[in-house]
Amino acid sequence: MKKTTLEKQEIVEKFQGSIHCSQIVLGQWAEELGYDKEEAMRMAAPFGGGLFNGDTCGAVSGAMIAIGMRYGHCTPGDVDGNAAMMAKVKEFLDKFNEKHGSHICRQLIGYDIGVPGEFEKAVETGVVFDRCPNYVNTALEILDEIM
Repeated sequence: MKKTTLEKQEIVEKFQGSIHCSQIVLGQWAEELGYDKEEAMRMAAPFGGGLFNGDTCGAVSGAMIAIGMRYGHCTPGDVDGNAAMMAKVKEFLDKFNEKHGSHICRQLIGYDIGVPGEFEKAVETGVVFDRCPNYVNTALEILDEIM
């Protein structure tokens, strides 16, 4: 099922309301994957801003959770299930990195938000509101392709 991209302004408004990119991406997929949207968004909340220290982009993390919900394995010895899930992760990351050159938040936005004051600078300069909606929509587009 396609999870259409969102308008940039809708994403910005969510950011302004303290909803993170990870939550937006997973929230778009929660019901399709059989999960309550509110619970899924709570689950994804800690992944915004690359774990709030500039590591893996929150939009990518939200997508990884969605991939895990659909393709994740949970039975010991499920080598085939593990391989299938790992292939989806690689496919997603390859596509995201091809489009943006990285999946690391600090590289994508040019600010290391793990350093005190850097997140505030990223917001003040508008980079979060300018670039991050594109990363959210890229994650949604890739999920549409591979799910």
